[in-house]
Amino acid sequence: MNLMHILFFAPYFNQPRGNSTTIKRIVHFLQQQNLNTSVIPYLENDNWYLPDADIFHILHATRFVKWAKDNNFTINRHYVVTMGGTDINIDLQPDMEDDIFSFLNDASFITVFTEDAREKVGNLHSSWLDKTKVIPQGIWLPWRISPIQEELSPRILLPAGLRPVKDVLHALPALDHLVERYPHMDFSILGANLDNDVYNLVQKAAGNRHWMKYAGVVPYEVMKIWYDQSQIIINTSISEGQSLAVMEAMAMGRPVIARKNAANEALIQHEQTGWLYDTMDEFMEAVHSIVRNEMLREQVVQQAREWISLHSSPESEADSYRSLYENLCNY
Repeated sequence: MNLMHILFFAPYFNQPRGNSTTIKRIVHFLQQQNLNTSVIPYLENDNWYLPDADIFHILHATRFVKWAKDNNFTINRHYVVTMGGTDINIDLQPDMEDDIFSFLNDASFITVFTEDAREKVGNLHSSWLDKTKVIPQGIWLPWRISPIQEELSPRILLPAGLRPVKDVLHALPALDHLVERYPHMDFSILGANLDNDVYNLVQKAAGNRHWMKYAGVVPYEVMKIWYDQSQIIINTSISEGQSLAVMEAMAMGRPVIARKNAANEALIQHEQTGWLYDTMDEFMEAVHSIVRNEMLREQVVQQAREWISLHSSPESEADSYRSLYENLCNY
């Protein structure tokens, strides 16, 4: 009996981005289930061999449609589309172009990470709701980090690519106040330079603050040292699909402060599994709470770990995708 073969089309595979972390995880756990998998990283311009496959699984609708058009690529298999935050919150609008509409309309299944995202797909076209499935991302950590034992400086880490939606300088007014209270505080941003305007603003801000640095892009496989040295992980995004950085921090035992948006609110309950903020005052209150209230911090960290363990199993994620593939193979 031939093994089912899934061909993934992902924007990136080699570059250290959220998309590549996602696809590597899904492929690994599907292979654990004895499925054949191949990947075409369609925005990396690699001349990868296009193998025969039973099903196509496509990540990022708008980017793929543009690539397919530019490369005269025709879809000739049943296909599943996974849509993330940029797709749903920024690129796709009710007046989408015909080729995007046709691409989503012809998909056998659409998968998203949260119920909020599924509702947004339904708002684009109500008939797509039935085939839109919520499959939360799994968390797969190849390493462990040490628990926080020393007094918090605090050392604050923001893992995010430099682009407007990540709004990496959003908390800077609060941090400018906090450094007066915590003179040994430091703030690091990690992520690829994806927008030169944002990059220039970050470099200017860091140049004026001895406690701030932009460390560039760090491959996921060697992120351990950054997470190990951090004491607080923050997320400042205007919108998200489902932040892997937030979920990783929760799984590793680092307190998280995240800006209020639908995806972050689906992951975090305030002062139960993390801290949520809207205003600079709320951000500063969250930092004070984490630094000064060790009992609360440890309780929140433990509850966050338990929540991720319960809701973000990579094995369950792979099971969910496999069930979709099997459904298509039985057509």
